[in-house]
Amino acid sequence: MSTQGLALLLLALAVCAALSATAGLIGYNIAREGGLPVFKAIGCGSIVFFSAMTLFIALLALLVPAMT
Repeated sequence: MSTQGLALLLLALAVCAALSATAGLIGYNIAREGGLPVFKAIGCGSIVFFSAMTLFIALLALLVPAMT
């Protein structure tokens, strides 16, 4: 894989992390609006974050071989 391909992969991973963090914050806010205490809402937001990140990493695992 070339240097440009690695840079593109790193950029894609950073975008996926940003989207996952946004989804985690939305999950946290929904949990807080639902009446959960802060520590449980943080747990719900982290579950959403890690679920979204796992989905994006699996998607990248499918797309990277197609790129090379």
